[in-house]
Amino acid sequence: MGAEIREVELTAIISATFPANLPANNKVTASIQVDPSIPAVSMLTIPVAEVWVVEDVFVSASQTPDTILEFLRNLTESAYRSAPVNGLVVTNAARPIPSPIMFKGADIVTVVAQNLAAIGTAAATITAYLKIRKFTPH
Repeated sequence: MGAEIREVELTAIISATFPANLPANNKVTASIQVDPSIPAVSMLTIPVAEVWVVEDVFVSASQTPDTILEFLRNLTESAYRSAPVNGLVVTNAARPIPSPIMFKGADIVTVVAQNLAAIGTAAATITAYLKIRKFTPH
């Protein structure tokens, strides 16, 4: 008899802060927060027995600067590169929804944000969201 699989849906928060006076097309490491009671991290390791599937990447409102998010698996392998986030506003009926992005147990997930416009004299932070379906043996 096989193990039962428990499925949980969660929304993770991706935040990236670009320093002041940064020219366009630079990259910074974003933070990932999967639970409001746990601090955000720059690298997320998927628990060994779990599989996480990112089903959607979206923003709640326009972001400044417009940004591209790249999801890396195990620090080097590009798992997904988003369209500019301002096209991912949740109310945009034409926004692209990615094919499911799967991360297996022990994968290390990092997100790199690339600003598409220069940053002014103050730092700028963008916030995006991930709809994740988490599968765990129960």
